[in-house]
Amino acid sequence: MSAITPDQQNVLLDKILVERRSHRQFKPEFPPEEDIKGIIHAGLHAPFAAAAMGETENYFREFFLLKKGSKSLRAAASLIFEEVMATASNLERAMERDPELRTYARGFANRLAMIKKMGQVPGVGTAPYFIVVAERKGFPPI
Repeated sequence: MSAITPDQQNVLLDKILVERRSHRQFKPEFPPEEDIKGIIHAGLHAPFAAAAMGETENYFREFFLLKKGSKSLRAAASLIFEEVMATASNLERAMERDPELRTYARGFANRLAMIKKMGQVPGVGTAPYFIVVAERKGFPPI
């Protein structure tokens, strides 16, 4: 049993979440397999995962591990870029119709335009592994 109270645990979790940062410059080394398994295990405990998981042979939440340089990751990177471009087009059309949305979404639209100009989504395919978490059904379906 932990000596840390639930309230203290919540404070620690809040601190971790607030201090979270995204990094797009990755070391070329591949992490040890046990680290990857630890990340996937943590994903099983993410919000809704406990309710979403079925039997171990039929998990509700699926994890796909794509290795840098693999055919699978190249295909995924292309699909992700296409989806970002579709989102950018849909957002632009919606912003033309809705001046209020234009005010709130301009920064995001600019980032999408930058991605379009780059021709790729930053970070996708540059880390040693890319982990995709997908849910086949549920609320919301992801």
